Amino acid sequence: PAFNQGTGHSTTTIASDRDHAYAAWCGPCNPDAFARGLSTNVGGAWHQVTLPSAFPNRYISGLAVDPADQSGRTVYVGFNGFSRRWVEGPGAGLGHLWKSVDGGVTWSDVSGTLPDVPVNDIVLRAGKIILATDLGVVISSNGGATWSRLAGNLPYTTVMDLSVGPDGRLYAATHGRGIWSIPLP
Repeated sequence: PAFNQGTGHSTTTIASDRDHAYAAWCGPCNPDAFARGLSTNVGGAWHQVTLPSAFPNRYISGLAVDPADQSGRTVYVGFNGFSRRWVEGPGAGLGHLWKSVDGGVTWSDVSGTLPDVPVNDIVLRAGKIILATDLGVVISSNGGATWSRLAGNLPYTTVMDLSVGPDGRLYAATHGRGIWSIPLP
């Protein structure tokens, strides 16, 4: 075993680049006493990241380590669920994409104009952030300040996973509409 996430914690997603890894967990993962967290080996040894109080208390469904940062300290975290701006409670009014440039010590909400929609996966390529969401695939070329729909022919459906294939194409696994591919933007 590389690291024990903790008793009752289920790993929800993992991302790595070079020798740097991040793993998200929830536990318990039901509405009663829901908890989530993040662990990493950035800095040398595996440890739990102390998350700020402003961090959404929702299911972490996407992680991406920025390949442009060889130190592994730049990481993006995507949150599932809705921000629930219209109700009170954990996660209310908070964004769906957060970024740290110091291995999880400090965080910033980089959701920008992203609608209140669950983020399911994250791909980082050539300064672009590409997200799989419940409304399809969206892209930002300015660090998350603004978002636009990627490729007009991709369906408006839940995209659960994004992967870059060895052929240089972006593959999108959809919920009920099959697998789609487009040239990597």
